[in-house]
Amino acid sequence: MLTCGHIEPLWDINEFKELDYKFDKHKDRDYLNYLEKLGHSQDAMAMYNYFEPNPMPAGVYEHILPSFALTDASVAVNYFKPGQYIPTHVDLFSRYLELHNVTSQDIVRVIVMLEDSQPGQIIQICSDTIGKWKAGDWFGWDAEDPHAFYNLSEHDRYAIQITGTKLLTNLLMCV
Repeated sequence: MLTCGHIEPLWDINEFKELDYKFDKHKDRDYLNYLEKLGHSQDAMAMYNYFEPNPMPAGVYEHILPSFALTDASVAVNYFKPGQYIPTHVDLFSRYLELHNVTSQDIVRVIVMLEDSQPGQIIQICSDTIGKWKAGDWFGWDAEDPHAFYNLSEHDRYAIQITGTKLLTNLLMCV
């Protein structure tokens, strides 16, 4: 189920642009191979990310995380270059499940957009497609909800990814 809201963007985007990102693909290799057979490019179905325990930019722990009532919160930063996308998928959460002894039904995911959207940047969560947002807008979903990210723009796209359990407050249904 899609949820959404907004927090004040009190961060310096340049701190996020300077992180030491690592190239990554979805962990379900069988699914990626299936998509490749349908015509998708393995090179395009990718992104860059930066995970804890690496140090996060100022404001992540003081401003962003406290905006959400999460337990066992884990933070990453996702960076999509133009032309990169992750087609509709469901996350596996294998490392998170291992560390926190929870079931996938307990897990929620939130992304906080770090900059205003550019034409061609798209998020899809369940049957909702979002192509316009402001810095500080956030979108949440349950672990088992299908979702996708597309950067078909001419600009990089940065977002904070928060994984946690028991998202209790500060959520609004998006309609």
